[in-house]
Amino acid sequence: MIKGLIFDLGGTLMRFDGKFDDVDRRANEYLVAFLNAHQLATPDDFHARLIEHRKRHWRAAEETGVEARVGEAIRDTLAEIGHRSLDGFLSRIVEAYFVHHEANWLAYPDSVETLRVLHARGLRLGVISNADDEHLVYRAAERLGFAPFVNPVLSSAAEPRWRKPDARIFHLISNAWHIAPNEIAMVGDAPRYDIVGAHNAGMRGILIDRADGASWQKIPEEFANDPLWQADAIVHAVAEIPGVVETM
Repeated sequence: MIKGLIFDLGGTLMRFDGKFDDVDRRANEYLVAFLNAHQLATPDDFHARLIEHRKRHWRAAEETGVEARVGEAIRDTLAEIGHRSLDGFLSRIVEAYFVHHEANWLAYPDSVETLRVLHARGLRLGVISNADDEHLVYRAAERLGFAPFVNPVLSSAAEPRWRKPDARIFHLISNAWHIAPNEIAMVGDAPRYDIVGAHNAGMRGILIDRADGASWQKIPEEFANDPLWQADAIVHAVAEIPGVVETM
């Protein structure tokens, strides 16, 4: 019997509206204007430098299992161009960078109502999101209407920076709920993080397959027959979750 459900955010409860590269370019323009307004001059290739530092941190996160933080990529980029003393200003810089990104994250139409239904049934609900800024995750949960139904909301960018599929971040929730892992299911769109992570933690895994075709939503050929990667159930929309949970 399932007593608790953990949800991923991006691609599961919320979607990105627009092309990432276009939004990121506007975000950079806004960030540069913000930095210049605070006497932090930037060169013409600031955006390219920032992207390279973010990619470097993302690669390290995949290799080490320790989450990247966009603030560290921004700090490294600014240090590279001579701005080494930010005097506690970094959090405001990060927030400015995400203004345009956040505006493009929208809840799927059925997300809030489905959370409400599940919560009314007495199920414990939580969130685990692999993201390179913890406050981005917390603001999304509040802004999109998820927060009244989910507790806790965990970001991999928060200490101790464990990221899915590390079983330890899943166990933070099962321990907080005092519910056995085998009575919890993880709902997400990424087999390598959500399904493998759930199974590593002794939980069930429910895959949301919206046929988006993103690379992280596919099972690599070499793991096609590996039970660790196979979802216990597959749905095509969040609204299907209540019915699936009843059968588990």
